[in-house]
Amino acid sequence: MTGALDAALGYAARGWPVSPWATRGNRKFPLSGHGHLDATTDRAILEQWWARWPGGIPAIATGEPSGVVALDVDIRPAGSGFDSLGELGVVLHPEGPTTHTPQGGCAVLFRWPGYFVKTCSGELGPHLDVRGDGGSLIVPPGPGRFWDPHLGPDTPLLAMPEWMRIVEPESEPISRGAAPFRPQRLSRFAEAALDAAVKAITSAPDGQQRDTLNREVYCIAGLARSGVLPTGLAIEALQWATRQLRSYDLRRPWRTAELDKIVRGAFADGLMHPRQPKRWGA
Repeated sequence: MTGALDAALGYAARGWPVSPWATRGNRKFPLSGHGHLDATTDRAILEQWWARWPGGIPAIATGEPSGVVALDVDIRPAGSGFDSLGELGVVLHPEGPTTHTPQGGCAVLFRWPGYFVKTCSGELGPHLDVRGDGGSLIVPPGPGRFWDPHLGPDTPLLAMPEWMRIVEPESEPISRGAAPFRPQRLSRFAEAALDAAVKAITSAPDGQQRDTLNREVYCIAGLARSGVLPTGLAIEALQWATRQLRSYDLRRPWRTAELDKIVRGAFADGLMHPRQPKRWGA
């Protein structure tokens, strides 16, 4: 699918990291295995991916990596996201880049506001999805998807509307003095893998903390699923590691609830797709 590769390279040229996806019915899944965690702007990697999966559909990583967030308005037999917007008192007249979706809905792209934007489905209202940090958005030429003729990808990104922000109760800032996880008898491989993950998380530099946390939690969860590590110990160790993260932006320090969501999401993903121990060697 030369058109898909050309599109992927075009998105990458805009600074939007891309990964290849596929669809089966209403289900969407990443071909590279880790979705937005694999997304890249590297031309050579994108060409390799589409040589391997010529039918791949490009999806951009949303949130901080691309500087893009999206409102995905679905139309389903059970209802319409446009009706949900009306109930919120929002009259949506897209003025930013807009893609049309197979069922007649659309996704409108906005500028990432510089703070964490929750990726969620249905929390704003029925059939309304927000694609923010830790999310991804399938874009044209995916099946039934096309850019609006008047609002294509060259359209300037507008500021994300304040009503798209999911406000949650504040949690206490991270306490770096939390007690470390309880030691347990582990194999040499398991101990080395867990120690390496904790070290990678706690030493991640500014701008790479979220991606590092997602990646390491995902890998450790795969080992827990494979029986290499006890699940309880793995989660306890990972949660302890997140509490050691440095808050580089003191205006928005890391908070327990936010980090726990990242850990839970990546761990659940890793349990579904366990990785092989060869990642760390014998």
